Amino acid sequence: MKILLTFTGFHDPFSAGGVDGDLRAGPVLTVVAEGEYDRVFLFSTPKMARISEETAAAIQERHADCEVEPVEILLKDPTNYLGILRQVRARFREVHQAHPDASYSISVASGTPQMHACWLLLAASGEIPAKILQSFPPEFVPEGKSQVREVDLSKQGFPKISMGDAQDLADDDEAEELEELCRELGIIGEDPSFVNVLQEAKVYAEYDDIHLLLLGETGSGKEYLARFLHRASPRAHLPMVTVNCSAIPKDLVESQLFGHKKGAFTGASSDQIGKFKAADGGVLFLDELGELPIEAQAKLLRALDQGEIEPLGTTSPVKINVRVVGATNQNIREMVKEGTFREDLFQRFGANLQIPPLRKRPVDISKLALHILNGWNAKHKKQKSFTVDAITELVRYPWPGNVRELHRVILQSAMLAPEARIGPAELRFDDPIKSDPLASLPEPEEGFEMTAFLDEMKLALIERALEKSNQVQAKAAKSLGITPQALNQFLKSRSQ
Repeated sequence: MKILLTFTGFHDPFSAGGVDGDLRAGPVLTVVAEGEYDRVFLFSTPKMARISEETAAAIQERHADCEVEPVEILLKDPTNYLGILRQVRARFREVHQAHPDASYSISVASGTPQMHACWLLLAASGEIPAKILQSFPPEFVPEGKSQVREVDLSKQGFPKISMGDAQDLADDDEAEELEELCRELGIIGEDPSFVNVLQEAKVYAEYDDIHLLLLGETGSGKEYLARFLHRASPRAHLPMVTVNCSAIPKDLVESQLFGHKKGAFTGASSDQIGKFKAADGGVLFLDELGELPIEAQAKLLRALDQGEIEPLGTTSPVKINVRVVGATNQNIREMVKEGTFREDLFQRFGANLQIPPLRKRPVDISKLALHILNGWNAKHKKQKSFTVDAITELVRYPWPGNVRELHRVILQSAMLAPEARIGPAELRFDDPIKSDPLASLPEPEEGFEMTAFLDEMKLALIERALEKSNQVQAKAAKSLGITPQALNQFLKSRSQ
């Protein structure tokens, strides 16, 4: 099988040329006309989708035996080398898995110069085993000669790029790739505990045949991580459908998830495909999975285990190809013990990711707060800022509502602060939550160390007392209700 890989450009499918300005075949049509290809994969960014559709139609009109398949490249910036490389690598892996024995060619006349360079690098390194083809306008081609020429990268004068070099570059760029994904999705996080989760998520994303379970407190960013998983996976160009399981009435769960036929139940006035079918080929994000009724969990298990669903009112199963990402703020293991969540369903999720609460991401609190405030300033043309003491207070606060609560507090504080500078007094914390000392306590579970936790709390209180007493230990000890000797002894033990 002969396959052509190419981006589309503004000169496709036709371009004006010649003295009279008549339309003539663009670069892609020119290459296809001379190559007798069995299949053409048209790579394009969302902004070029219309041109790709027109090019596909023109190819099929002129070459009925040639199959054409569009390949969406999710790029905001078509000049971003790393983004182009990452996307093309992922899409080519899918193509090559489906056609491992094909003979590949690449047309480099369409798309941005950066896209041309990435095609050359991937072909020269051997990552994509393909011929490089360059097309030329007819006025630059001697009469009787072909408008398409192969660029022989093995000729003397071309630099040698080995597969090993390409892999080393990919390894070196992994951190930048992670940062780029986070920028695109608006994810802020540099705390090691959060970065570790992102790195694990990126690895899991590549294995798109396993289902994933995201665990974390309310407002900790589970939906953002689900988008990250989708965006970093080979399914990024396919749909991601989000379902809030807690918002679906109990008697409509199966209909919403698996679909139904007209007349399947009272009120079913038309066919409905359901969320699984809507996400076919892509990702289904089931938020608040712990709220799913036990009756619906058996059907969900079948969908995950066998890749098929049975819409209400039908007797024949429907095959689907969906990656499921579930999320919950509940303790699933406890629910399994209590019998409210099926153990076999829990085990069907191939990996779990535990998202750390905001209070365990101290490095990120100030960065998130500044990011939120800067966004508010830009939107409302204001110039408000935090004082150092306000930032300190934000970092100290336990954030039981996590990032969602931080977002609300920052916006409310910015709106109500009378001056440009927002100090501790202007921070609009939710008093009932702040006054509840139990709200910020961690959940006792295997691996929790109570002594270490209490020591950290003691140290935080002592540091606060020392700050208020201008580092006079006797005054700090008095405000804490302990002796200066006890305070001094505790500080010494922490420094050893």
